[in-house]
Amino acid sequence: MEKLSFTSYIIDKDIKEELKKELESFKNILIIGGETSLTSIDKKLKYALTNQTYTIELYGKECSHFNVERILAKNLDKKFNIVVGIGGGKALDTAKLVAFKLGINILTIPTIAATCAATSSLSVVYNQNGAFAEIINFSVPPLKTFIDLETLKNAPKKYIWAGMGDTLAKFYEVDIKSRWSINSGKELSYQSTLGRTISTLCRELILKYGENAFYSSDIGEEFKNVILAIIVNTGYTSNLVEEYLNGAIAHSVCYGLGNIHSIEKNHLHGELVAYGILIQLLVEDDYSEYEKLIDFYNKLKYPTKLEDFIEIKNFKGIEDKIIDIIINSPDMPDLFKMGFELNREKFKSALYGRKV
Repeated sequence: MEKLSFTSYIIDKDIKEELKKELESFKNILIIGGETSLTSIDKKLKYALTNQTYTIELYGKECSHFNVERILAKNLDKKFNIVVGIGGGKALDTAKLVAFKLGINILTIPTIAATCAATSSLSVVYNQNGAFAEIINFSVPPLKTFIDLETLKNAPKKYIWAGMGDTLAKFYEVDIKSRWSINSGKELSYQSTLGRTISTLCRELILKYGENAFYSSDIGEEFKNVILAIIVNTGYTSNLVEEYLNGAIAHSVCYGLGNIHSIEKNHLHGELVAYGILIQLLVEDDYSEYEKLIDFYNKLKYPTKLEDFIEIKNFKGIEDKIIDIIINSPDMPDLFKMGFELNREKFKSALYGRKV
């Protein structure tokens, strides 16, 4: 038996009318978000809320079990019909986990385009100090996602910049693991094959429209397509492919660099992952694709070599520490089982953007 649920989405310059229609059927609503995200869509949200009873909870700056339990404990006596998650990845992941524990559906409203959290069927959980704790997978994704293009265009540009990097990685990581899986004799399931096919748009739409979407002030089809790639294509791919296909070298590089506190603090997830894609391509000797991305990266000012992270200059022998973390990261064991080999010296050269 196979079961599959997709998140429905509504995308428009202004989603308040559609959101109002959707919320009319719910009498008691739990809204979870951050202060900035709630402010960014405050007028549209208030317009959509008419005669309903609703409670607003701040997610607490981390998607943690502590914050989830805090929100649940404050609302023990309330019987909510729906959860509405508003914000970026951590706010939406918190809202999804609360909805899961309440056993009710969730609607999501992303206010930045940095991740696919609005449509993915998982929550990345951290400890209160910001350290990674676990990933919790759900049997179904959010019920609907309302994508308000005005809100996303008005958000700081660094978020769509990071979102495009993360979206590109979804294609390259699914691609490398799919190829090695097939080469090792393991055929992909129907759902994984469908996810792999959908992932091609994660690359095509970003490379075709990304520069215009980032630099132009227009909310046109190019911006819309990039937003759909970030939020919908990446989320759908993540939900479709088997777990072992999600994540490869690009995210492992992110984990390696993110272990350096100053880098984790000063650089966005999608920025580190974008850099990781280049490492992945060099390690695989895919120089043709590497050159295509370098041209795009230079236009968007993504990091292309280790020296671009100025925090690195104070560390000697940091490459070996980064490589050790990469090798032991959760995305690598399956790749090694498929026969992939990692040459440390070649990897060191790749970190500096050097072909071997």
